[in-house]
Amino acid sequence: MSQKSPDSKDDPLLGTPKPSTESGKRTQAFLTGFWESLDQVGRALMGELWRTVYLSVQDAIALGILLQVPSWLGRIIIGKDFASYDLCLLESPLGVTRYACYIIITSDFLLWILLACRILGRFIADGRELWQNMKDKNNGTRKP
Repeated sequence: MSQKSPDSKDDPLLGTPKPSTESGKRTQAFLTGFWESLDQVGRALMGELWRTVYLSVQDAIALGILLQVPSWLGRIIIGKDFASYDLCLLESPLGVTRYACYIIITSDFLLWILLACRILGRFIADGRELWQNMKDKNNGTRKP
């Protein structure tokens, strides 16, 4: 088993600043160990497909957090939590709250579409690349 250099491309914490406190160092060591073992299990189970799954889950987590932003802003600014267009109809037609509700629900909907498209696009692109690599390997190993 070879040791990876700290600036390796596969380092999951690449680009993060070096911790200066003892608790920060312990946390980074824990996370590095966790991600390395998770990466090894993923590669063993899924092979080249693991990177696609890993990046898709990472996108889903990031966009899932972004999905909370419009609702969070609505709660802070308006003081109400909107979950569907039905709730918008209960607001006054002349009030700003009704239109803010429509904007919040629509932005949530569009973020869900973005999340689905990114995941689907990543699987299609990486699936094509994986398929091409498998095809090239098979063509290269066949004997005439």
